[in-house]
Amino acid sequence: MAMENGKPAPVGETRSATSSRRHALALMLGAWGWLPRALAAADPGAPVRIAISESTVADVNLDDARASMLIWIKRVMLDWNVTIELDPKVFDTTEEILRRARRGQVDSVAVNLLEYRQIADVLDSTQIVIEAGDSGPDLYILAAKRDSGIQHLSDLRGRRLCTWKAPRMCLAPAWLTAILDEGHFGPSEQFFDSATTETKPARVVLPVFFGQADACITSKRSFDTMCELNPQVAKDLTAIASSPVMVPLFYCFHKNYHSANRERFVKALTGLRASAAGRQIATLFQCDGLTTADASCLADGLGILDAAERARNRRGAGGRKG
Repeated sequence: MAMENGKPAPVGETRSATSSRRHALALMLGAWGWLPRALAAADPGAPVRIAISESTVADVNLDDARASMLIWIKRVMLDWNVTIELDPKVFDTTEEILRRARRGQVDSVAVNLLEYRQIADVLDSTQIVIEAGDSGPDLYILAAKRDSGIQHLSDLRGRRLCTWKAPRMCLAPAWLTAILDEGHFGPSEQFFDSATTETKPARVVLPVFFGQADACITSKRSFDTMCELNPQVAKDLTAIASSPVMVPLFYCFHKNYHSANRERFVKALTGLRASAAGRQIATLFQCDGLTTADASCLADGLGILDAAERARNRRGAGGRKG
């Protein structure tokens, strides 16, 4: 029997959770039964070999995510007449993504900007599929209480910082490194008294509100949502620094991949919400939809990563003798 806080979980909840896991497992185990039929119905041209980085998912049930992705892939293959190859485990490690891209073993990748930066030379920068609508490009903010006496980054020396840890926050450490370096404040581990992370936005913002932390880093969209839910947060907290608007997560293609299936797959991605399976994927990953852009949308984020790398290199050179 399931246990929670040392007590048996209610029978209804236990059965519901078990049923959900069994349903997801059944979908996963049976998902490849339709693959030969779907491949036969799809266009015989070069398939789209997809790799999805683990870095793009967090705080979701991976079994449910895998099952939902497989169902959507099936729908795309049948509705768009496109051949797709996807590893049954669905999500790959960063190391696997980089290795497969370098070897030309993948045609489309879903990655974060840090991964993209390492293999940009083998990827096509002319067509990138990014989040659209309200879930699209966002920026980070550094927030503190209005009456705390903290008005600038310099006021946070020796203070307590909490940062939201999420896939879309993957550029936050680099942004913090860059702005600390710009102000000549040194590395964060020396500047702050403590720096912690939390996976829930509320656990990042509310400690500042209640005085348990001095400042927090979160996305502006997440902060605005917290303010809508609790207007007092908007009244008491304010942003003392903000990043450029950045695109942290996206799909892109290998530069050597050219096929009719490519454009069909792009249309399937940008039409994500046109099917029930696509809407399930969008809901699972809290995405309003997808749209196309070119690599210019990545410029600000890449600039932040470059600035952070220069800062680290200067510190490393300063620590070497001779």
